[in-house]
Amino acid sequence: MTTVPTRTEIRREKTRRRLIEAGRTLIAEHGVSGLRIQDITEQADIALGSFYNYFPTKEELVEAVVADSLSDLGAETVVGDEGQDPAVTAVAAIYRVVRLAYDDPDFARLVINLNHADELFAQSFHPFARQVVERGVAEGRFDCPDIDVSVNFVVGASLTLIRGILAGVHEPGAEVVHAELGLRALGIDRDEARRLAVAGA
Repeated sequence: MTTVPTRTEIRREKTRRRLIEAGRTLIAEHGVSGLRIQDITEQADIALGSFYNYFPTKEELVEAVVADSLSDLGAETVVGDEGQDPAVTAVAAIYRVVRLAYDDPDFARLVINLNHADELFAQSFHPFARQVVERGVAEGRFDCPDIDVSVNFVVGASLTLIRGILAGVHEPGAEVVHAELGLRALGIDRDEARRLAVAGA
């Protein structure tokens, strides 16, 4: 049975969203180091004291902003076109996520430096990635012994690669190898996995 949210719950969620959006705007403009709670509440047009009814600390707001941004990215890139080959969708998603390290290194560093980075990253992408893998298995495109383990493997490895790129451990093009290995983990044979990874680059 679906529970209908009360007016108070709806109002609280709207206020929480306004704080998150204000935080996202200010982080983009000034970075986390310049983020002040007073500026957040002013941007959201909310009383300063009300902030703590939603987020006990500034750091928890930052985590919420990051989770929200990652979920948006997942919704945009991981789900893809329902008529598209799931393997092509997976490659595009892997590239979009890993290339955060190249395209938006400040945000990527923010992600990896959070206390709960691994958990947050997994929670943000797992639902969307699972949809793609489930569809690939249903269509006979993917062959993996356990969907959740396979998704965790690819998503977790993506975060690890982002860390390595930011640390200067990997040369440009590491994401192509990663995409190939991700497809192979999902049951695509080596030659086709390589072809799809190179074609999607």
